[in-house]
Amino acid sequence: MLNREIYQLDPQDNHLENNGVAEVKDDQSTQALKTLHYELKTFVCDGQYQAGLEKILSTYLRNLNSQHEQPGVWISGFFGSGKSHLAKMLRALWINQSFSGGTFARDIADLPQEIRDLLKELSNAANRHGGLHAASGTLGSGANNNVRLALLNIIFKSAALPEQYHQARFVIWLKKQGIFEQVKAKVEADDGNWNDELEDLYVSHSIAKALLDIDSTLGSDIKEVRKLLREQYPNVQDVTNKQMVDAINDTLASKGQFPLTLIVLDEVQQYVGSDTDKAHQVQEVVETCCKNSTFQNKLLFVATGQSALSGMPNLQRLLGRFQIPIQLSDTDVDSVIRKVILQKKVSAKPIVEQELQSHLGEISRQLRGTKIEHHQDDEEVMVADYPLLPVRRRFWEKVLRIVDTTGTVSQLRNQLKVIHEAAQATANQPLGNVVPADFIYNQIAVNLQQTGVISKEIAETISRLSAGDADEQLKSRILSLVLLIGKLPTDPNADCGVRATADMLADLLIDNLNDGKDSIRTRVPKLLQKLADEGLVMSMQTSIGTEFRLQTQESAQWYATLRQEEADLRGNMQRIDNIRVDLLHKEMRSQIAKVRITQGKCNEPRQVIPYFDSELPKDAHEKIYVWVQDGWSIDERSFLADARSRQSDEPTIFVFVPARNRSELTNAIIAEKAAHATLEQRGIPNTDAGKDARTAMDTRHREAQKQVQALLREIFDGVQVLQAGGSEVDGNTITDRVQTAAKSSLIRLYREFDAADHTGWGKVYDRASKDGGQNALEAVSHSGDVEKHPVCAAIQRYIGVGKKGSEIRDHFLAAPYGWPQDAIDGAITTLLATNILIANDSRNNPITATTLERKQITQTTFKPENIIIRPVELIKIRGLLASSGIECQPGEESSKLPLLAQKGRDLAAKAGGDAPKPKNPDSWIFDELARHAGNAQLKHVLDEQDAIKAAIKDWTDIVQKIEIRQREWIRLTNLLKLSRNLSFQAAIQTEVDAIISQRSLLDEPNPLTGLAQQLVDKLRDAIQFRVQSYLTRYDECMAQLKADSHWQQLSEEKQNEILDKRKLFKLKQPLLNDADAIIDSLDNVSLEQWTDRTESLTSKFDSVRMEAVQLLQPKLQRISLPRKTFETEADIDTWLIEVKKQVLEKLNDGPVTF
Repeated sequence: MLNREIYQLDPQDNHLENNGVAEVKDDQSTQALKTLHYELKTFVCDGQYQAGLEKILSTYLRNLNSQHEQPGVWISGFFGSGKSHLAKMLRALWINQSFSGGTFARDIADLPQEIRDLLKELSNAANRHGGLHAASGTLGSGANNNVRLALLNIIFKSAALPEQYHQARFVIWLKKQGIFEQVKAKVEADDGNWNDELEDLYVSHSIAKALLDIDSTLGSDIKEVRKLLREQYPNVQDVTNKQMVDAINDTLASKGQFPLTLIVLDEVQQYVGSDTDKAHQVQEVVETCCKNSTFQNKLLFVATGQSALSGMPNLQRLLGRFQIPIQLSDTDVDSVIRKVILQKKVSAKPIVEQELQSHLGEISRQLRGTKIEHHQDDEEVMVADYPLLPVRRRFWEKVLRIVDTTGTVSQLRNQLKVIHEAAQATANQPLGNVVPADFIYNQIAVNLQQTGVISKEIAETISRLSAGDADEQLKSRILSLVLLIGKLPTDPNADCGVRATADMLADLLIDNLNDGKDSIRTRVPKLLQKLADEGLVMSMQTSIGTEFRLQTQESAQWYATLRQEEADLRGNMQRIDNIRVDLLHKEMRSQIAKVRITQGKCNEPRQVIPYFDSELPKDAHEKIYVWVQDGWSIDERSFLADARSRQSDEPTIFVFVPARNRSELTNAIIAEKAAHATLEQRGIPNTDAGKDARTAMDTRHREAQKQVQALLREIFDGVQVLQAGGSEVDGNTITDRVQTAAKSSLIRLYREFDAADHTGWGKVYDRASKDGGQNALEAVSHSGDVEKHPVCAAIQRYIGVGKKGSEIRDHFLAAPYGWPQDAIDGAITTLLATNILIANDSRNNPITATTLERKQITQTTFKPENIIIRPVELIKIRGLLASSGIECQPGEESSKLPLLAQKGRDLAAKAGGDAPKPKNPDSWIFDELARHAGNAQLKHVLDEQDAIKAAIKDWTDIVQKIEIRQREWIRLTNLLKLSRNLSFQAAIQTEVDAIISQRSLLDEPNPLTGLAQQLVDKLRDAIQFRVQSYLTRYDECMAQLKADSHWQQLSEEKQNEILDKRKLFKLKQPLLNDADAIIDSLDNVSLEQWTDRTESLTSKFDSVRMEAVQLLQPKLQRISLPRKTFETEADIDTWLIEVKKQVLEKLNDGPVTF
């Protein structure tokens, strides 16, 4: 059975009248009506098509009856989903389009009863409202992209008027005047074509003549009529909203009624695109029409676009106008296709189903693991969809979405046409032959090229191969699928999971379920390799396997660059050898860097040093070197012989890297470096083809890197690690083996380490530097003599006659000791604290354990102590310290002497100073004490103990005396300052100056006492004299005040208030019994202030008397005279009597004013 025998309508005979494309325009030609008849007959009104029509009609009728504004309708759906078809059907059903033979649109279409009822209701409403009218078209045709004019063009055409605004307005005027037919008849009688003459309206002789014949008032001659036409009906580039509304009303209204009008605007999204101005114009025009009362909510706008209005930013501004969304889905398209094209004979369905079920295993495996893979629901529609498998239908839907992602490209073939041609292509083949997925490519290739989805070069390559032999034809089909799959979106939200792998390509290419499946699956990988070798595809390794991309002319240039880079590298093998060496060394360094070793209980960190030279360094016996050699520079036998010949106590670790995979590693390095150089040289491309080429080169680079790493891993798996002497070290990794070997090397290198291996050396240093060294070594469990500890003994031996701290550290940090720095510093400080060593800084100043900072150790010179101090002498030193007020326990002598030196210096500083104090005593004894250290310091104290005792005692006495005399001196100088400008001050100042110049503060008898007493006596007299002058003047002024008559009239309380305000109370005599009292008195009120106070008393008492006078004066009273109008002299007399009486009543309380 052939495929064509299973259809109700043989695909070879079943032609698509509209070629699969619904054109929404007002075309009443015979062919257009024939196509419309076919479209109505095949219209499948179910699913979203039915729901959409029902929603549009019911909403319109409801708003019509309620007088609400009609919202616009927006029909959306992906490419080929039938948007324009639904809009076209709505237009035909709206006006119930008539056809020859007396048939109508609503009779031809197979409509659900709900839709028929709504259309009947629409017709009934039209009978009441002036009929039905529909206009349809696209805004992008003509009108210079002016939306108002474009809309008018559509409406003019629907009413059989000229599309141009000025011509249409002229014809409308003719019809309003009732002379249209007359003018048209005259023009045609004059051998003119009416439409042609309208095109030449301004220069048409016949139109002007016809108008003049009918109405001679239009002008005196034809020239004037032409001029009138140009003035009245100019060819405008735009119209106002009002002019647009008037034109629509004039065109469609009849007998004062506006019809129920549908306006279909197809491809609005294509027209608007990303142009914000166009979106705004569409919004404005539709809003103007819908809101205008002229149309009485009878105007309905329907627009189409691929995206929902909320889906694109530029369309969102239309949301307010097009409030009714109709979204078409894949299901609606499927239903139409199955009924119009793929509908099977009832008798053939079991045969088709049996055929498909027998191959269900093959069908279900195709594109497994993707989002469009076979699922159980597919079995319900497989028969209906045959010869297209459901998986491939979904693949095609994904492909068609890449054709027009923005909805702004027109003239694209839809699914209906594609599947119709697919059915035709398989019609004469036996049952079991299905449509391969690559069939879609030839259907849309031209559009893909026109819209820039694919390049001209790729299209030509596929076309060239399709004309070749069987292998080349299959190559062509493979390339077309590689291209289409490569264009599918891969972002997580839209990725369907289909990739151009060999398996998936074979899944999509199989076109015969009965035969050839295995052949296709075998041939596809081989042909893909050939295509790659020919530079037509590029392989890319991804998470799902090897994917392929189509190689373009630009990617071929990338591969040419790659081949040139490979050739250059092969011509420079020294560079390849250097790269190999770097790779080996880098990995070995990385492995060795992971080695972490410490030694002993104190976890002293040790360093393992990688080394790659051909000979070991001279200090190999002092450090742990990992000597790495490889099979490219030395053979394994020589390496083993060298390692075995070494002494077993040498610390060096021997590592051998075998020279495995020599040629493979060389080729992999060349491939990796050539790919990297190509990526660097070609840079970042701008074209899609270039981006694909770079992606493929990235894959090649990564794959080469993986190959290099795999070969290196195999090489490093054979690495040998040996100790000096030849014993091999085992372990799971290179790091493990080197770590094990390094631990053995530590024991070999640092043979003397155990002597200092203790965690307490840090405490030893702290104790020795703070508290003295007698018990410091107890922190490392040593209670014997300091010099008998092995660490201290070794350091003491090494110092000999003297060594710098840096030398000591370097010596014992190195092999064979490797001691912790805490141990070295702690032992040195303890030896210094116990006077076994002495130390001097870089300026040869002595340093003690307590003053030696750790950072100074390297610059300090240490020597053995040669002076011996006997125990009995230490007792004397402790006695001296005690007599000086410094406590000292046995063993603390050295640590306490710096305190003694400091105390002596402090006393010397206080036992003298600036005049009149005596000069500071010489502190050389204590300076010398501070300069010494160790036993030399102890000996200095013994030699100068009497002088030290005397100095401490004498200076202490002087300090105490200075403290007492200093207080007297301050009192004297204060009294002297207060005596300034007094007659007796100069003589006493002379004596004070003499005390200063002679530094006689501490002289006996005390020179300060008599001078101070003289000043006290003189100042007391001066104060008392001024106080008495004040009191005498006060009494005189008070007596005068009390005799004042006005003052006597005031109450005692008022008198005290006035005096208190001026602080005029009699003062008490100040206390002047001693110097401090006199100083306090003069600090409060100086002698000058007493004089000023006395002189101010007269004026203060005068102000008191004045205030008393003011208080006793009566207050002036203001009265208001009575207001009156005088007519006679008697009126004046009466008024005067009244005023006199009022004034007399107030006079008793004081003076009166008006």
